[in-house]
Amino acid sequence: MAEITLPENWPPAPEATADHPESWLRYEREYPGSNRISRLIAHPTVPFVAGVSSGDVPLDLTDFSTVAEAYLNKLANYVNGDTRPLGQADPVLNWLRAVADVEASAVLQWCPIWPAIDGSGAGLQGPIASWNLSPRPDAGLPATVVLVAAEALPLGAVPGAVARLRGAGFRVPIEVRRTAEAYELILRGLTAEFPGGTHQSLSEALAGASARNRETVLENLGQILPGAPFGLAAADDPNRGQASRVSTLERIAEKSGTTARSLLLQDLRVAGSVDDLVAGRGRLRVQLLGRGSAGGASSADGLSYRVDAQLTLRDKQADVAAVQRQPLLTHAVAGNEGIAQGQPHPAVGQDQPRIPPIEIPLRVFPVPPPDWQGDGGIARPPLAWRRPSRIDPILDGFRDDVAFSLGGGLELARPAFVVRNCPRFVPGDGPGNLAKVLPHGPLEQLPPRRDVSTAISAYWHCQQMFALMESAGLHPDHYVATAEGPLSVHYRSGITPGPGRSGRTINAQVRYEVAEDAASQPRPAIDMHLALATLNRWSRPTPPSHGRNLSARRAQPLGFASSGRWMMHEFAHYLLAARIGQLEFDFAHSPGDGMAAVYFDPLSQLAEPDYPGNPQMRGGTYPFVFAPRRHDRSPLRGWGWYGLMNRAVVEDPPSGGDIHKGYLSEQILSSSLFLLYRCLGGDSVQEGRAAQAQRLRASDGALYLLLQAIAALGQPPSRAEMLEVGMEAAAWLASSPVVLQRGGGEWQPATSHKVVRWAFEQMGMFPLDPSKVCRSAGAPPLIDLYIRDRRPLRFPTAVGDMPVGPGSYVPVSLTWEEASAWMMPGPLPLIGNRGRVTAEDVMLRGWVGIELAGHVSWPLPGLALPVGPVNSSAVQDLAVGAALASAVNEQVALAQANANAGSSILLLYELTAPGDRANTDPAAALACAVDDTADLPVTQKALIDLVAGDNNLGLYRFAS
Repeated sequence: MAEITLPENWPPAPEATADHPESWLRYEREYPGSNRISRLIAHPTVPFVAGVSSGDVPLDLTDFSTVAEAYLNKLANYVNGDTRPLGQADPVLNWLRAVADVEASAVLQWCPIWPAIDGSGAGLQGPIASWNLSPRPDAGLPATVVLVAAEALPLGAVPGAVARLRGAGFRVPIEVRRTAEAYELILRGLTAEFPGGTHQSLSEALAGASARNRETVLENLGQILPGAPFGLAAADDPNRGQASRVSTLERIAEKSGTTARSLLLQDLRVAGSVDDLVAGRGRLRVQLLGRGSAGGASSADGLSYRVDAQLTLRDKQADVAAVQRQPLLTHAVAGNEGIAQGQPHPAVGQDQPRIPPIEIPLRVFPVPPPDWQGDGGIARPPLAWRRPSRIDPILDGFRDDVAFSLGGGLELARPAFVVRNCPRFVPGDGPGNLAKVLPHGPLEQLPPRRDVSTAISAYWHCQQMFALMESAGLHPDHYVATAEGPLSVHYRSGITPGPGRSGRTINAQVRYEVAEDAASQPRPAIDMHLALATLNRWSRPTPPSHGRNLSARRAQPLGFASSGRWMMHEFAHYLLAARIGQLEFDFAHSPGDGMAAVYFDPLSQLAEPDYPGNPQMRGGTYPFVFAPRRHDRSPLRGWGWYGLMNRAVVEDPPSGGDIHKGYLSEQILSSSLFLLYRCLGGDSVQEGRAAQAQRLRASDGALYLLLQAIAALGQPPSRAEMLEVGMEAAAWLASSPVVLQRGGGEWQPATSHKVVRWAFEQMGMFPLDPSKVCRSAGAPPLIDLYIRDRRPLRFPTAVGDMPVGPGSYVPVSLTWEEASAWMMPGPLPLIGNRGRVTAEDVMLRGWVGIELAGHVSWPLPGLALPVGPVNSSAVQDLAVGAALASAVNEQVALAQANANAGSSILLLYELTAPGDRANTDPAAALACAVDDTADLPVTQKALIDLVAGDNNLGLYRFAS
């Protein structure tokens, strides 16, 4: 076992009082009145740092769990100790640290790390794991490892096998940083989720039970559990061999209209006392996935279902009391085409000769037509020309020639996705279980309204989306956990259930497809079905002669795949389905609207400062294939996380809310994500035009944080706060810069976590009283020090200005200009505190630098002086400090003496305190920490990211 060194003086001594809460610790519980238990604990600038030395042996689960268990014990002892720093004890922490107790760990257990750190290639066991988020092909360190604890049920019929259930448990994200001789494991918080409602998770029900009783209950459940859990693929599954199991399974299938052999166990909850469960009595609620049975009402559509069955236990036998089912699909807006029902999709290119990849030029809509800017010398066509109902020659003007890299010859397939034939909707297409193959001959002149053009669009946008995913360090082979790959894309399809099954509808959906026999495919496939972009104009090919080939002369539509924004929305459902086993979040439909807005805004003419139309067009999420959804909502009109539009989620958080959710909360989420993008540089302007390079940088940065947050989820999150802290954690956990896909250059995510919080705060998160309706921004952190910059004190929205005051992250142009809004107004700092608690032990550091032709140098040692307490009553002026002014003037004189002609002098300041550390403060242990001048940025981009992303920092620039 490795040698592990734990921190001795963590956490800090309690400083909380009734009117002075702990400022370094974010500690949140479930929504008020909710019985769906959750915990969110974060301390980003007071990390728990352990040293691990393992020699030449790779770190393993034992090393990580030992550190995590020590952290849990220290945290529980702190919160539940005699001083009660949070005002009350929290028994949930005792549940969590029970995972460290060998006897108590029969239910809640650490999941194996996947992919394996040693690169062994060990497969994923079950639908959940401790995630190794290493971007390296060998999954090696340094990296982020998210240690996940989930409920594990021993399967007596299979020695050593367990069924891992993802409905209850917790996760501890860990940054693994390499040092000279060992590794540092850095922990900054955890999140926990336990189901609510009338039934409990096993770990809740058995909390405090004796080891003997736990053993008896698990043995009873092992005799009753229906179906094969994920991860068991044996043809003669012994779990299906016992008569009681088979009988229970068949009764559930009969009542739910599903095929018994297709049912897959997903989750288990119990109701009743421990004594009842020991005696084989009580109630169970089991959640399964299954395929609609042949001859049933669902068989024509080939749908798969989530099945919730209520079981009553008597004398260790189960009676099926009630069954509910919901189709496993989700729509873009408020039929499997020829695929053999119940059969797993073949691998890409299966049973076909392999053809080397080729590149050919084809025409696509790189952006939806309303976003199209064209070349500088081309007049912008009016917006009315950009509707999907326009004729082909007009729409073709918004397409570009792009070089396609096809997976094998003319086959529209890649390892991660495949565009399938759709013979039910496209006469003459090949078998529906095979990849679409482009016809031979010239394709670059195909009009937009051709089925082949739709297939090409579907392939192009999927290729772009998976490239985005990989640029965030997420390879599909190491991401897809709850499904089988590749993603199957049906470029012309129907939308089921309902009248849209004919394919004549403007919509799309993502569906799980459960195999008829779980033994042959123990995880469902994920399918994307795309219908039409418009119904009122089709186009008929008119070549010289078709002879009797009637199918070649049929009218053809504009496909839904022509809209990249909608494709991005559907891709978000795939991301959730492949990782957390749900097509939707519980608290919002999906992050898809936000992804579409953030990805395409830097490329859109609607975002140009000189756009001649209505400036509010920028906030419309789907301006081409239209839907009335927006990503510029304001809490002033109820569109806040605790506003009227989200009260249904806050007051009655759903248990399994991934089914049948509207789009109100999705617009709150998309508005939060879009505001984050704008704060990171999405409003940048240069010479009167949008600064596209900086906006692309901001877009890629925001999407990186979102994708990393989704990848790091353990249990499906019940509250939006879980996603927000996950995005912050994606910044804390980044041990090195990342290379952005489109923005170019390196970007350090650690500079962005405070901006994430502010964006969600402006959308109403962090209210002082969550039980009340909030029509304003949320509250700032308890201590939020700032150095005054030139940003405005009010944030303009479409429905009125929101006061923000100094120290905010209001979107401004993040470019290197004279008197930029993100810079200080003068050479000496004005400081303040946005929070409600006085900051103690405040320190100021400063550096003098020289900038020339984009390069930054720091030739002089830094300055440091104590500031004293900083309260929140008023802005304080440090310019009167004679000591500071004298020291700065002396260093400026030295810098000017060494500066070349055309140089600029830079004054960089850091304001920090234990309750609100600057990102550069070494005590915060972030990747952007500054110990000495060698750690300071040497490029304009890196300096902008650092200063604009932290209100504890200030920069002043003037000519030498």
